[in-house]
Amino acid sequence: MSTSKKHTSQDLLEENDSTLLPNKKQKLDTTLVDNNNDSLPSNTISSKLEESKIPDENVEQEIKEIIPDILNKNYIDPDFVTRFYSAFKKNQTFTDEISQAIIYNLPFPIALLPNIFDNEFLSNVKDEVKELDFDNKSNDLYEFHQSSDLKICEKPHLSKLRDTIYSDVFVSTMSNLVGFDLDYTPDLSVHKYEKGNYLLCHDDDIKDDAFMHGRIIAFIIYLVDEDWSKDDGGALELFNINSQSHPDEISLSITPKWNTIAFFALSPTSYHQVSEVISSTKIRYSISGWFHGPLNTRLSRAEFIAPVPEVFDLKDFISPVYLNEKNKQRILKKLQKDSYILLSKFLRDDVFDKLITSIKETGWEEKPTGPPFIRKYHLLKDSEIDNFKDNNNNNNNIKDYKDSSSSSFCKYVYDFFKSKSFAIFINEISNWQITAVAREFRQFQPGNYTLIHDQGQDRIGADVTLFCIEGEWDEKWGGGTHYVADEHELLAIYPEKNMLSIVIRDAGTLRFVKYVNSHAAFPKTEMSFIYWDDDDDKGEEEGDEEVEDIEGGVEDIEGVEDIEGVEDIEGVEDIEGIKDIEGIEDIEGIEDIEEIEDIEGVKDIEGVEDIEEEVEKIEEIEEGEG
Repeated sequence: MSTSKKHTSQDLLEENDSTLLPNKKQKLDTTLVDNNNDSLPSNTISSKLEESKIPDENVEQEIKEIIPDILNKNYIDPDFVTRFYSAFKKNQTFTDEISQAIIYNLPFPIALLPNIFDNEFLSNVKDEVKELDFDNKSNDLYEFHQSSDLKICEKPHLSKLRDTIYSDVFVSTMSNLVGFDLDYTPDLSVHKYEKGNYLLCHDDDIKDDAFMHGRIIAFIIYLVDEDWSKDDGGALELFNINSQSHPDEISLSITPKWNTIAFFALSPTSYHQVSEVISSTKIRYSISGWFHGPLNTRLSRAEFIAPVPEVFDLKDFISPVYLNEKNKQRILKKLQKDSYILLSKFLRDDVFDKLITSIKETGWEEKPTGPPFIRKYHLLKDSEIDNFKDNNNNNNNIKDYKDSSSSSFCKYVYDFFKSKSFAIFINEISNWQITAVAREFRQFQPGNYTLIHDQGQDRIGADVTLFCIEGEWDEKWGGGTHYVADEHELLAIYPEKNMLSIVIRDAGTLRFVKYVNSHAAFPKTEMSFIYWDDDDDKGEEEGDEEVEDIEGGVEDIEGVEDIEGVEDIEGVEDIEGIKDIEGIEDIEGIEDIEEIEDIEGVKDIEGVEDIEEEVEKIEEIEEGEG
């Protein structure tokens, strides 16, 4: 199994979007907001301009010189600033007939200022942007390209734009519009989104509480083509929040618009994302960053499900090659050495074929599970599970299910993986004392993912995933499971038809499922489990997945999420250091065996027959193994 070359855990990079497209579900009052005589922050340029409506010639000349010539003067006008500030402060909608500026007040205030800069000047800026070097940024949260900090940029038009944004007049104007004190050195960089790039749900609310300082305003200046449309993707999408202050549904979608700045105040509930770019001919360029300034438990837990003790015959489900005792020892040694293994063709062919047919007849929850700042995917409908339990209680005859045309067979297989029989099998191949399991039967459709988050971390355990996909998965679709530790990627696993992945995860290892993009030809369906010894961690906080006892008495089980994509266990390759083997018979698919000594008889190895394709991918089992 090769490790992905994409490493994670860059600093959280924020990108936002803008255009004037509210969601149809939301009706916004766009009437002009009158001046309610709200006072502006004192000692600002706008307040001084307001006081200087009849300035002498020297004052007028001084004001003219401090206003950059590339900045739209409509947004400096004292009357505009006063009316805008009043609406923004009161969380009211606002439109300006002259400038076409707008404030949407839901789900949180966001402003759009069209034609913020001189059009010809910004066209020159875009030409220089295309000449920049970009770094690919890729982790659980995003996939896009970013320039270096514009502080060090020497290109003439980009430098002038940067200096304008750093200028007293620009920062003071922004401060006046939103009513916050802002620093004069905002973060600033160029973002480049090509087809398939995205930024998932986050709040950008990064603060240093010790110094009472942090990000105050997020802003984006759009450099997209003038004909950019909703169909091109890359929209800025804002989320409603639920009663727990978690992001719920997208309530406002804003399409990028040339020469428009979008900005909003950051808070613990300013959840937003950039949707996937769909266009294959256009690139979504933008200049974005944050203004900083002085500063003025999130995940709910699901209820436990009552355990359903069951006994199954492993031979009815698992390919015979994996039930052979010597092959179990091979798997154990691989897990002890590498902490993961990938078992191809894990289920019997007839069982897996019936499983795929059954899944197609199964219902999935229409609304994805969340919250979206942690995860987004679809679970099996509760009604499907309830019907299965009601109609098939204590009936574990596999023939009855295989002969059935109903969707119950997939739930039958799902319950097999939480049985005592399967727990004993996991114990034999891993040496883990398994007494508890948490599980999810889930489907990742385009746009689905999981993220690394303090509120969504898995417990320590053995991650086991059965991939129930109907065809060959392309890594370009995303959807891989990535394991990371200390800011380094350890392992990337992509799904394979009828493959079981086992990963032994310790306290320092985190995992996430990469965003499934719009290219995916079919959903990524999987049964995801975490197995552990419940006696080792009594009293820990409960997880939020379906948690059950394994038959024999286990209590307080938690946590399953994010196990995907594992490969490479059909066969045996790269075996080194094998000594004193007596009796080998009918083994096919073994390659690169080195240092084999004292082989006698070529016979009498029990169960090492007809392995062929079923055991072709156990990789890199090194000296002393086998």
